[in-house]
Amino acid sequence: MAPPQSSEEHPEPARVADPSPLIWLGGGLPPRFRWVSSSLVEALGHPLEAWKTRGFVSQLVHPEELGGLLEAWGAVARTGEPRTLELRALSAEGRPVRLAVELSAVEPSPDGTGELIGTVRVLSPPHPPERVEHTAPSIDEMLQEITRTQRMHEELIDAIDGIVWETDANFRFTFVSKQAERILGYPIHQWMEDPGFWLKHLHPEDRDWASAYCMKSAKECMAHEFEYRMVAANGTSVWLRDIVTVVSENGVPRQLRGIMVDVTAQRRARQDLEQTVSLLRATLDSTADGIIVLTQDWHITAVNGRFQKLWSIPDAMLEGRDGRVLSEYMRAQMENAEQVHPRTQQLLASPEQEGVDVLELRDGRFIERYSRPQRLGDTVVGRVWTYRDVTVERRAQAESERLLREAREAIRVRDDFLSIASHELKTPLTPLKLHLQVLKHRMDSGQPVPAQHVDKALTQVARLSGLINDLLDTSRIQAGRLELRNEPVSLGALTHEVLADLRAVSPHRSLEYEEPAEPLLIQGDHGRLAQVLVNLLENALKYSPTGGTIRVRVERDGAQALVSVSDSGIGIPPDQKALLFERFFRARNAPISGFGGLGLGLYICRDIVERHGGRIWVESEVGHGSTFHFTLPVLEDEAPATPPETALHPR
Repeated sequence: MAPPQSSEEHPEPARVADPSPLIWLGGGLPPRFRWVSSSLVEALGHPLEAWKTRGFVSQLVHPEELGGLLEAWGAVARTGEPRTLELRALSAEGRPVRLAVELSAVEPSPDGTGELIGTVRVLSPPHPPERVEHTAPSIDEMLQEITRTQRMHEELIDAIDGIVWETDANFRFTFVSKQAERILGYPIHQWMEDPGFWLKHLHPEDRDWASAYCMKSAKECMAHEFEYRMVAANGTSVWLRDIVTVVSENGVPRQLRGIMVDVTAQRRARQDLEQTVSLLRATLDSTADGIIVLTQDWHITAVNGRFQKLWSIPDAMLEGRDGRVLSEYMRAQMENAEQVHPRTQQLLASPEQEGVDVLELRDGRFIERYSRPQRLGDTVVGRVWTYRDVTVERRAQAESERLLREAREAIRVRDDFLSIASHELKTPLTPLKLHLQVLKHRMDSGQPVPAQHVDKALTQVARLSGLINDLLDTSRIQAGRLELRNEPVSLGALTHEVLADLRAVSPHRSLEYEEPAEPLLIQGDHGRLAQVLVNLLENALKYSPTGGTIRVRVERDGAQALVSVSDSGIGIPPDQKALLFERFFRARNAPISGFGGLGLGLYICRDIVERHGGRIWVESEVGHGSTFHFTLPVLEDEAPATPPETALHPR
């Protein structure tokens, strides 16, 4: 823009006479001209295209007076109250022209962006006759210009998607735009002719509060905005958002202007959205699973109460909506966090992936975690994590697996027992039958009966009797009916008796005995304790090589008597030591053909020892023999001089 060529004292004379209607229509912030009368274009010399460009106002108005125009423009646009001001405009040649401008609002707006009309008068001295470039327009031309301006004004108002209205201070409509007929169905004249039209057609539920609110705001000359319902001509309810400006004079309201916008569809959409959100919230809170939704940047967008309860999360931790802080809190509760964390990172790095994991918590619970992406259309915007407490199911599964293993083991033990029992019971019967047949043949033929056949037959009977007694004892133990006598027993004397009997029947084995340094008195069943010692010694003899040495040691260990039986036999594999004292168990490295028995002796020994208040265990190495130990509580009284007479033969 060229600098002014003359001072303010010599303004450029106007190019048109004062009666010419100089009018423009504009709006927005910063201001922009939308329509300019031809007389105003000619008065200042700027082409019409320049007037409609953005920012032309700042080029037209003198810099010293631009701020005043902008302030007045915004005030009129917001309040609707007209203002008149004088300013200097710059002509196309850059010379100042003093103008009087009356600003009035077409469509006020609280944000100051409404439409304005400017009516301009030139305040410069009249033009000398020789300087007048053309004659003033006729009255008809002026009326046509005003009519065109008014028509444009009406077209602009009717194009607004809302009811533009104006009332007096008593709420009687003085203007209503044509949109009123489309939105509510009532003819325009009915709005204008009925003084109480607005109040009468307010929805009954909104009539009292809406009218009271609007009257109060008008009385206080305050612009206001609110939503209410009006009853349309067809009887339906229409939601309106009413934006109202109060025109006042000296603090007294004179007019109300505003625009009613139909927001029925928006209200219904909002209600539908609120119902959907309410349904989703109720669904989230009623589900048995804990649910949390995170955005890609770990912001928490949703979480239900079950999740919070499942992880014992305090309310304060959820206020920040920080998923990383929450993740660290959860990791501290997990036993297998080191295994779960890489899986979590993998899922976060692959947004399209779904995953199921089991989290083991330090308090013994098991949580099943399921994760899937959250999509908005085809875009992954976050991830949904669900957590379910499966502790009961996992424990039930573990128990089921344990019972299944036990059932399979029981079947295996049963099959092994039947196989072993059939073999063990047949073993003494076959030679017994042969010896009896020999005896019968000799007796029938009158031949003498050799004593050795009788002894061998009795040995097989004793062996068969021992097998039957073991089965009976096992049955009594299972039923809880194995009876024990309770009397003082000298452990040293009992050991001597057992060893004496075994030496007589095992002349080819060496039995060494290390006696206790003091008498040891035991409270218990003499016969059953002898049965334990006999069983351990017979096993040692059975699994030791010919010529091997069996060592028996009895000693005091605090308040307990400790008995140890050691052999140099085949030993026991490490994985089978814990099973030695179970029913029907036989070490896998002990072949049936070489070593007989039902696998019940050690089971019976354990029950007898434990019922005496002691315990029994084994130390062994494959190929280097075994040592069986058992303990018994010691009585402090002296041992009796003569032990009670009890059968010491193994059962």
